[in-house]
Amino acid sequence: MKNEDLEKIKKWLPRGYAKRIYLETGISFVTIYATMSGKSKNKAVLDAAVSIAKEEKERVENMQDEVSTL
Repeated sequence: MKNEDLEKIKKWLPRGYAKRIYLETGISFVTIYATMSGKSKNKAVLDAAVSIAKEEKERVENMQDEVSTL
């Protein structure tokens, strides 16, 4: 995965994302951070990160919609 793609994913990852990925996959924090910085490749980490990023983006967009209707 390209660094630009990783940056797009990381933009939407909430604080504590590594712990969530660790709890879901059991993969070490070192591997998670290495994968998210582009130094390593791990499909399970990337899949979990994309899933978390999608959830976070949807949550933020929904919150913005609710605020705009106030």
